Amino acid sequence: MASKAVAKQEEKKLPATGMDMSMFMGQPSGLENVKTSDLLIPRLTILQTNSPQVTMGKPEYNEKFKPAMIYDTGLGDFWTPTIEFLPVHFVKQWIEWHPRESGKGIANIFEDDAIMAQTTEDAMGRDVLPNGNYIAETAQIFGLNLSAKGRASYIGMTSTQLKKSRRWLTLATSEEVEGPGGQIFTPPFFYRSYTLGVVPENNAKGNWIGWTIERSKSIPEMAEEGEEAAVRLYERAKKFKASLDAGEAKADTSTLSEEAGAASGGARRGSADHGQEM
Repeated sequence: MASKAVAKQEEKKLPATGMDMSMFMGQPSGLENVKTSDLLIPRLTILQTNSPQVTMGKPEYNEKFKPAMIYDTGLGDFWTPTIEFLPVHFVKQWIEWHPRESGKGIANIFEDDAIMAQTTEDAMGRDVLPNGNYIAETAQIFGLNLSAKGRASYIGMTSTQLKKSRRWLTLATSEEVEGPGGQIFTPPFFYRSYTLGVVPENNAKGNWIGWTIERSKSIPEMAEEGEEAAVRLYERAKKFKASLDAGEAKADTSTLSEEAGAASGGARRGSADHGQEM
């Protein structure tokens, strides 16, 4: 009976016309000129209780979305309660945000912390520029979402979630493996995948849903289950890392505007992590 059920599910995935899909194989794709620099890397976020995707009346609202789902802002896919993620690259940025009430979102992105010398801390603990905008220190971790067949993605963490990024980096940098001749070394970030989940969090300023990060399988461990697939994943991760180092692959920051108040450090009860770029 189980085999019939599986077969029935597979039939539903076929085109309704029953068209022979092999006719599309080996054809000019029309995408021959697409380069890494032509693509934007989608962001993975955690849907909060007031995210537009779960708020009736918002253009982004959809009844299938619920708080605490892990959401791909580029393609609209979601997962619950966890995903498997292979990190490849870490970078820190300082994002300048307009005040939430302005509705303008990002004003500027800085690659170092020199801008912080121009800020002062306000009563809510935000780093404010003379022009009234806020600066949010943001850790970005790029990688492959293994729960989406290795889709290139990134996760941004700021405010309360910066400690999560530090823990993640500590887990990675404390990794030691033995190479040829017994040499001990720290492998690259993409040596191991991680299970990313969600957890309710709060403090005196509000409530939100944050990330959990736990070690999962390393690529060598994956190779024990299928060496060819593990090697392909290794090569893909290495290529993605090279494109990021070269500045070819770019993060999609367009969806950050919908969380401007949260990411700029606005601390209000019930806000979307009053400072987490989720």
